[in-house]
Amino acid sequence: MIVVVGGVPGAGKTSVIKGARELEEFDYVNYGDLFFQLAKERYGIQHRDDMRRKLSIHEYRELHRAVAEEIKRVDMEDLSRPVVVDTHFTIATPVGFYPGFPEYIIDKIPAVAWVLIEGEPEEIRARREKDASIRRRGGGIEDDIWTHQDLNRSAALLYAFRTNGAVYIIHNRQGRLEEAARELAEVIRNCRTG
Repeated sequence: MIVVVGGVPGAGKTSVIKGARELEEFDYVNYGDLFFQLAKERYGIQHRDDMRRKLSIHEYRELHRAVAEEIKRVDMEDLSRPVVVDTHFTIATPVGFYPGFPEYIIDKIPAVAWVLIEGEPEEIRARREKDASIRRRGGGIEDDIWTHQDLNRSAALLYAFRTNGAVYIIHNRQGRLEEAARELAEVIRNCRTG
């Protein structure tokens, strides 16, 4: 069983997943980390934010396929344990938004749930400022957090339609991380039993 969790950079999805993991047992795959590891190995990419600027569409597609195969492998290893995939539903680039799960890959990841972690734009901006020393963000289109979250909702619905899954939205409000983590743990639990 695969549960895909996404959100805009700074929404706190990884923190919410980490908190949920203290409440519910599951395997974890960070899509971006795996994608970056393969980009380093195959194409010599040195910084994860460079992937958006330096990889061709063909290279992106090959990496998506390789990551999907790895997620499928982890899912098949132990069918009793859910696999939670930490990712982005849409990717903001200097030239526009790319789908996080294009059509040629969506059918390879049979997710039962697509969970969006969202936040207020001013809270997300503050989180981004805190991690500015470790992440190089492009500015411009990435600063339009409302649009990016709206596109994520549309993408989540499309992805759920393709996989016959459900869409959940969890609000990660400032100072209420534990609440968001409990909500995610409940979604995972319900997917496992229902």
